[in-house]
Amino acid sequence: MRLILIVIGLMLVLAGGYWWLRPPVHPGPVNASIYETDMIEGLVRGVLAEFTPPVPTVCFLAFGDGRTPPSRPFIARFAGTRPAICSCDSAASPPIGKYFDVYTGRPGLIVHVVSFKEYIPGTFDVVVAFSNLPPGHDRFTYRVAQLSGIWTVKSRKAE
Repeated sequence: MRLILIVIGLMLVLAGGYWWLRPPVHPGPVNASIYETDMIEGLVRGVLAEFTPPVPTVCFLAFGDGRTPPSRPFIARFAGTRPAICSCDSAASPPIGKYFDVYTGRPGLIVHVVSFKEYIPGTFDVVVAFSNLPPGHDRFTYRVAQLSGIWTVKSRKAE
């Protein structure tokens, strides 16, 4: 009996050591320039138009699995929009599960453009996640199409 307890204890120590030593798997940053297109701008504008009251005061934009921040020139495309669009690197999240602008303290949410793929020429499916929704219900696939030179949201479905 004692030998069995020693073997089980040794196995637990080895398993715990392996778990502690292996590096965590975190997605790395992506090349933000592939997201900084007129299509993504049209998508973000369409998403902003969907918000119902209470509308957040600020939305923090992120790209890819690793929440890569967009460039300043891309954020500048949204000057004057309501809600305001900021980069995700200007958001802080205290342990209460909400996001705040580190410069103004305004509460907001992260609009996370996770991935996109071309469905047919001129039409893309874009996966977007929202930080204000519960996990498992926070992702939507938007179909974005170019009509007469303007990118617009054609449909949205929950993932």
